[in-house]
Amino acid sequence: MLQSALELAVQVMRAERGFLMLREGRRIAAVHDLGPFEATAAADAPSHPIVERVLTSGEPVFTTDAQSDPKWNKQRSIVALHIRSIACVPLRVRSEIIGLIYLDSRVIPGLFQPVDREVLVSFAHQAALAIENARLFGKERERAQRIAALQDFQDRLLETIASGVFTIDGSRRITSFNRAAETTFGVTSQQMVFADSTALTTLVPDFPELIETFYKSGAVLLRAEVDAYRPSGTELAMQLRFTPLETPQGTGVAVVITDVTEQRKLEETHAAEMAHATAIQKSFSRYLAPHVVQSLVKDPSSVRLGGERKYATMLFADIRGFTALAATLEAERVVEILNTYFAEAVRIIFEHDGLLDKFYGDGLMAVFGAPVARADDASRAVRAAIALQAVVRGHLATKLNYPLAISLGLASGDVVAGHIGSPQRMDYTVIGDAVNLAQGLQSASPPGSIYLDEATYAKANPKGQPFHRIAARIKGRAELVTAYALLPKTTLAAIGRAPEA
Repeated sequence: MLQSALELAVQVMRAERGFLMLREGRRIAAVHDLGPFEATAAADAPSHPIVERVLTSGEPVFTTDAQSDPKWNKQRSIVALHIRSIACVPLRVRSEIIGLIYLDSRVIPGLFQPVDREVLVSFAHQAALAIENARLFGKERERAQRIAALQDFQDRLLETIASGVFTIDGSRRITSFNRAAETTFGVTSQQMVFADSTALTTLVPDFPELIETFYKSGAVLLRAEVDAYRPSGTELAMQLRFTPLETPQGTGVAVVITDVTEQRKLEETHAAEMAHATAIQKSFSRYLAPHVVQSLVKDPSSVRLGGERKYATMLFADIRGFTALAATLEAERVVEILNTYFAEAVRIIFEHDGLLDKFYGDGLMAVFGAPVARADDASRAVRAAIALQAVVRGHLATKLNYPLAISLGLASGDVVAGHIGSPQRMDYTVIGDAVNLAQGLQSASPPGSIYLDEATYAKANPKGQPFHRIAARIKGRAELVTAYALLPKTTLAAIGRAPEA
C-alpha cells in the first residue's frame, strides 16, 4: 500500500523521482527511481535537510528551482545532482506526523505549481489516513493471529492435560471441553461446547450451586469434592477447582476436574487394611509383648532367637490358696475371678510401664527394664506391687465378693532378655538368677505381703513405706537371703511387730 501511494503521487504530480518515509526510525518505506545513496536518511543525502525540516516543523516544502533558491542552493548534494523542483509534504494523522512524501525532478523547473501543492497536501492527508488504517489493520490482524495461535496452543495444551478441564465464558457458555473431561464424564466435546453451563448439571448435580458460590465469593479460587454418576450409571468421585478466567464476555471460569474415584477406593481399602492390621496387632498384643508385636508389624524377619544382657527388676505375683479356691467353686466362677484379677493386675503393670512376661496358672511374671531399661525401673516395679496389693484388698474384694490374697516377690539384677525357644515356637522372656530369686521371694512371702531383695530395695528406696529387714529362706538356696518385707497388719500382729507409720 505504501508503494502504491508513492507511485500514485509520482504519477499525479509528474515527478521524476521520490520516496515515502515513515517517521519512526526514519525508515524509507517506498522509493521511485532513486539510487541507494539518495534513498536514505543519511545526513549527507540530498533530501536530508528537507526531510528534517518537514518532520520537525510539520510544514510542507516546495521549491520551483532549487538551483537558484537561496534556501537550498547551498546544499552541495542538491547542486551536484542538478535537482530543480522539490516537493516534500508531511503525512499527518490528527496532530501526529507519521512520515512524509518526497518528490523531485532534475529536468523540469517549476514542476509543482500552487494548485499542485494543494492536491499533494490533500493527497498526503488521505494517504496518511490510509497508512494509519492499514497499520491498525495490521496490528489487529497480528492480534487476531496471536489470539488464534494462543487459542490453538490452549486447545493443544488442554488435550495434553491428564485432568479434565472445561471453560465457561462470562455469558455462562461452555467454550472448551478437553479430551480428559470427555473420558471422565463419558460425553463428547461436541455435545458440550457452546452449550449453556446448565448442561453441566446432568454431569455434576451440585454444579449450579458451586458456580454461584464461586461468583458470590468474588470469583476467587474455589475447591470442592463432589460425588456424581457417569451416564453409564457408575459412581464418580471428583475434585473440582474453579479458577477465574477473563473472557471478552466478562469473568468466566476454568474448571479442572480430577477423577478421584479409584483413589478414594484405594484409600477406603487402605483404611480397611489398616483397621484390620490394627485389630490383628491388638489381638496379638494379648498374647505377645507389645514391643514384639510392633517389631513383627514393622519387619517380620526382625524377630530372631537370641538375647542380650540387661539389668532389670522382676516381679512375681501369685494368688494364695488358689487350689482350695478352685476346689470349692464352680469352674466358671473360678475363671471369672481369675480373669477379673488378671485384668486389674495387667492394667497396673502397664500403667507403671512394665512388661507382662507371662501368666502361669494363678500367677504372673512382669519385667521392668527389658527390652528398654530406665533409671527408675525398680521404683516403678515396687509402686506397681504396692498398687496391686491395694486393689486386691479394696476394689476387687468388693467387686468379686470373695476374699483374695496375693503375695509378691521382686528382685533386680543382670538377666539375658530375648527370644527363647525354637524357630517354630519362641517367647520373649528373661533368664537369670534375679528371675529365680524373685520367684523364690514370692513363694516365701506370706499372703498380702511383698518381699524385695536388697538390690531392689536399694534402687527403689521406698521411703514412707513400712518395709522390714528380714532373713528369708528361699527354696534351692542353702543360706538365708536378706530381704525387705512389706507385711499386712495381721502378719505384723502375729509376729509381735507394730505397723510403722
